[in-house]
Amino acid sequence: MPRAHQAARDEAKMRLQDQLDALKAECLAKTPPKLTLVRRRAVEGLAASGLAARAMHAGDQIPAFQLRDGYGRMFSLHEALRCGPIVLLFYRGWWCPYCNVDLRAIEAVSHDIRSFGASLVIVSQQTSDNSVETQRRNRLSFASLVDVGGRVAHAFGLRWKVSDELRAVEEDYGMDLAAFNGDPSWTLTMPARYVVAPAGMIEYADISVDYTQRGDPSELIPVLAHLAAHLPLVGLI
Repeated sequence: MPRAHQAARDEAKMRLQDQLDALKAECLAKTPPKLTLVRRRAVEGLAASGLAARAMHAGDQIPAFQLRDGYGRMFSLHEALRCGPIVLLFYRGWWCPYCNVDLRAIEAVSHDIRSFGASLVIVSQQTSDNSVETQRRNRLSFASLVDVGGRVAHAFGLRWKVSDELRAVEEDYGMDLAAFNGDPSWTLTMPARYVVAPAGMIEYADISVDYTQRGDPSELIPVLAHLAAHLPLVGLI
C-alpha cells in the first residue's frame, strides 16, 4: 500500500477530536501568546453572543440556494435533494488547519456517506481559487462551493463579524482574510455540519462555536442510515 494511503487510513482511525487536540497543542506551542489570547477572547465572545443557538438546527427547513464551485460549476440545493439526502458542511477556509483536518476526516468516511444514497458538499466564503486549493490540498472527492460575501452562511445564521481587536492582531501577524475571501467585510463562518433530508428538513446539525472543537464524522452515519431506512416508505404514502 502506498505510504500516503496508509497515513490517511491511520489518521482516519483516530477520533477527529483527538487529532484536533493534538493539532491545537502543536499550534499553541508556535503561536505568540498575544495572538492566542485574542483568539480565545473572540471564541468566548462568539459563545456569549448566542449566535449558535439562533442558527439553523435539526427540525428547521433549509433555505434553498444555488452556488458555484471553484471551477464555476453550478450547484442547486433543490436539484441535489431530488437525488437523496445531503451532507452539507460549512468551513472557514484552507488557511485554517483545523478545517483541513476536519475535511480529511469527512473524506475518510465519504464512501460510507454515499453508500446511503447521500451526496456531500462543502461551503466557504473563500474565493474560487482558494476553494480549488482546499480540494487539492486535502484530496477531496466532493465539491467546495463559493459563498461570496457569506450570503448562504448568513441565511443559516453562521456568519459573524470579526472584532476590531482580532482583526488588528491577525493582520499584525500576516493574516489577510479580505484577500482570502475576496471580500473586505472581515466576516467568518462558524464551522457546521448538516444532514438534510430530501424534503429539505435538517435531520442533524453540529455547529462549532469553538473552531478547535468538532463532532466526530461517525455521528453522521446513524442519521443517514435512519433516512435510508425510512425514505422508501415516504414514497409509498
